[in-house]
Amino acid sequence: MKRPAVRMLLTLALLAAPATRVLATILTFETQPAAASNSPMPQDYGDGVSAASMPAAEGARENLYLEGNGWTPNVTVAYATERAGEFPHYTLTTEWPGACWLWSPSFRTGLPISSDAGAMPSGFEYRVTFTPAPGSNRGVVLNSFVLDDRAGYFDAVAHQVQWRVARGTAAGAVLASGSATFANGENVVVQTGLTGTEPDNEPVVLVIKRIAGTEDDLALDDIDFDEMGFSTASYNIGSLGAAADGVNAPGVVLNQPGAVAAGGDHSSHYAGGSNTTVPFLEELNPPSDSPFTIEFWARPEAWDNDDAPVFNRVSDGDRSGWVFFQRGEAEGWNFRMYDGVGSDVGWDLTGGPYTMNTWNHVVAVWNGSEPELFVNGQSVDTTNADGKSGNFLASATATFSVGAYDNGGTPFTGQLDEVAFYRTALTGAQILKHFQTALGVGAGTYSPLVRSDGAVLYLQQNPPTLDIALTGGEPTLTFTGKLSQSATLGTWTDLPVFSPYTVPAVGRPENNFFRVRR
Repeated sequence: MKRPAVRMLLTLALLAAPATRVLATILTFETQPAAASNSPMPQDYGDGVSAASMPAAEGARENLYLEGNGWTPNVTVAYATERAGEFPHYTLTTEWPGACWLWSPSFRTGLPISSDAGAMPSGFEYRVTFTPAPGSNRGVVLNSFVLDDRAGYFDAVAHQVQWRVARGTAAGAVLASGSATFANGENVVVQTGLTGTEPDNEPVVLVIKRIAGTEDDLALDDIDFDEMGFSTASYNIGSLGAAADGVNAPGVVLNQPGAVAAGGDHSSHYAGGSNTTVPFLEELNPPSDSPFTIEFWARPEAWDNDDAPVFNRVSDGDRSGWVFFQRGEAEGWNFRMYDGVGSDVGWDLTGGPYTMNTWNHVVAVWNGSEPELFVNGQSVDTTNADGKSGNFLASATATFSVGAYDNGGTPFTGQLDEVAFYRTALTGAQILKHFQTALGVGAGTYSPLVRSDGAVLYLQQNPPTLDIALTGGEPTLTFTGKLSQSATLGTWTDLPVFSPYTVPAVGRPENNFFRVRR
């Protein structure tokens, strides 16, 4: 029986919002004046490439080998082989005007250049790594590259090359792959199929492996890649879906180390008033006598006694809603609820001493009549401060903000992660389980717990990833972010499922395509 095809559109995580594309940069290796043949390539490129990058005797010139539509200062390009200390070489001759030779002199020590004895071994890999600047919210998409065979050697065996584009490292998740065969004097343009996709900000690695061929004159040229801005939205994976997506202000730095101990968890960094805002939603502002829970992880780096990591208050006139404050390390975390009378505070709870530059799990629970504050899985305060009214007025207009007030005031400095809002009052046992699960090493266990406990807002902050494998003959998807499915590549449907997800056999379309978003 023919098994229905289960394919991923691209293993590159696809984000929901359009990318900001800059003009393609073409790395050509074809420059004038001529540089010495077979000289080691520098390990950087762009405006910084100058004679100082290489020994002057080897003919280095400023702006040595970049042509195309301008510089790409947010991306570093590095070259390597699988043998330590070896790098590709470039050449400029009238016969072959500029290319990056994929071979090393050490293979041919003492041998003429036309000798087969020192040829690059079959199975040998060369790598080109494109690394976006950390914190730049930029990424790289590799569109195409050219593989050349130098004419004149009358190769008896055509070149056979395997290539792949990987995320992070040469051994990372494969974004695209293929093979190419070409004979004496031929060159081929290899299209990766990634054109128009959206990146994340991990390095992108082009790996080229020689499988067969008579000579080692294989060369790489005309690498066409885009530097792109990836989406800076904080996508909601709670039950409210895209309606509760957060908008990140400039200065929010994504993809920082996260609070959850398992690998692959990320957070966002806030400072100077940068914030993530979610417009007013009734679902995030239930009636005053209805229960709710707010949960987040915070890693503070500074303190001035007026730092607001999470905010949902109307500040002008009669105040309504609530806000968290980070107080001094010995005092702890402060949760305030407002009663609709001027600037009066209805409830004021404080507790949970902390240490700077460490992660803290902070939760406030409103049961419909009184609040309770939890820090690191433990209840730390239920007693209202003196002189407070004990009343609460839910907001009818407040903007939900992470990292500072909605206007950027009272900023928090540090990392925030796993911000969640529930329309129920979580129990102490549930909160303790969340805290303990985050500290465990089981990958992918914390997020399903938050969602199964009913989070309507959940800003997980992880860059989306997706892997497909066969488990017991059935396709199983392991992912972060929100999983979507399509049978046509035209219409996508978000799936209300947790990772790992086994695609059900019943009703499975002939073609399943999957993608994920933050």
